Amino acid sequence: MADEEKLPIPPTFLEKVLFYTTATFVLLATFSLFAFLFLVPFVIEPAFTTIFMQFDPVAALCVTAQVKHLIGASNCSWASCREGCTKDLYECTQIRVNYKLGYPPNITATEYETLIRAERSLRKDYDYDNYESPLESPDMDMENQEIPDAIPTGLQGNDSEWYFTGARLFPNVKGCGYPPILNCTIFYGKYKPLGTNYSCYYSRVDPGLVITELDMWQNTLNLVYAMAIPIPSFIISVIYLTFAYFKIYNTEEESEQAPLQSDAEAMATGDDGKPTTPGSDTFREDLACFGHQLKMQLANEKSKEGFESNSPPISNSASLSGTKSSFVNA
Repeated sequence: MADEEKLPIPPTFLEKVLFYTTATFVLLATFSLFAFLFLVPFVIEPAFTTIFMQFDPVAALCVTAQVKHLIGASNCSWASCREGCTKDLYECTQIRVNYKLGYPPNITATEYETLIRAERSLRKDYDYDNYESPLESPDMDMENQEIPDAIPTGLQGNDSEWYFTGARLFPNVKGCGYPPILNCTIFYGKYKPLGTNYSCYYSRVDPGLVITELDMWQNTLNLVYAMAIPIPSFIISVIYLTFAYFKIYNTEEESEQAPLQSDAEAMATGDDGKPTTPGSDTFREDLACFGHQLKMQLANEKSKEGFESNSPPISNSASLSGTKSSFVNA
């Protein structure tokens, strides 16, 4: 019987469902939080930066104009490509490009040139064909001057074929990534040779920033996935765990403590429902009753001890012979 009383009561089906549901939401909240913290620097922040930089969806024509390979942390303020977005730079390769604006496929080159002229506020009534540049008729002093090694950077004038010269080239808005998505060896092999022509995308906010790949639809889709899955999962998990803690488990604890509380209240109050105190009648009656029962118990024990000490010991053989003789006499 004692072993049967010590056996634990098996949980019911509802208790099992409640346990596994709570464990699932705890794990979901934990993984959602860590997933969001992981996605912030690798997906969410670059996606927002790509949107805020306002890259022109129409590809421009880029030409590699300058390549520098530098060594030293003080010289490497930026690099065209980095495998790893958190490591320090002690050796870097910087690629600068010149680019001219492209034009959408639904308009002609003449119409696009008109748009560019309007954008640069060129006057249509000015005779640009008869304009003579001082560079076309240089004097002897200018011919003897050496061309500087540094190329000019920034927005160019109307007489230049380039819209911007000396722009920094990156594979993406952060200029870094991880294999196999980004391989800097392949990137440098494709864009490092001087004079290489390729399509690129410039930023309207910072025209000196040029990237080689742009997919706004995929960028927006990655941003939606990175925020629409972890954040709602974490919020739903927290709401369920809060509800379970304050409603479900709290109700079970109250139901388990209800019998103990009722016994304590019964002990603390008398038959008339009034609280039992040392000065109350109920307390005195209970104390007198307990004293009377204690005296009766002590008296019974003393009488038993006295009877056992006064009675002589009787052997088993004498008792048997006495019993037999009584049967014979009868």
